[in-house]
Amino acid sequence: MYFEFQTEPRQGATWTAVVDVCEREMEIVIFVETPGVDRSDLQLSWNDGVLMISGHKRQEPPDCKMATYLCVERFHGRFHREIAIGIPIDHKRARAELKDGLLRIHLPKLASKPEVSNIPIS
Repeated sequence: MYFEFQTEPRQGATWTAVVDVCEREMEIVIFVETPGVDRSDLQLSWNDGVLMISGHKRQEPPDCKMATYLCVERFHGRFHREIAIGIPIDHKRARAELKDGLLRIHLPKLASKPEVSNIPIS
């Protein structure tokens, strides 16, 4: 058989999860494309106004461990993204959900209460 495909991963090829960041009235929502990444291979953390997203996309799906590859085009490996959020976030109330290869991260904004104080007159 003759195939005009690459049978080894591309040298120097890397992948990164692409993101969209959206601001709503009460929250920031981040959408991260993570097709083929298992929930257990994703990590989210928050440090001083920066959301860190990391994970690992494995090369072989479980049903291909004993197969011989005829073509390898999909990217795999580890990735790491850092997204600086320039507004106050209540990171303790943050939540994330993974469905159909799309990770949604909800970061609630801190409620800013107007501060009222008297100004002394001299």
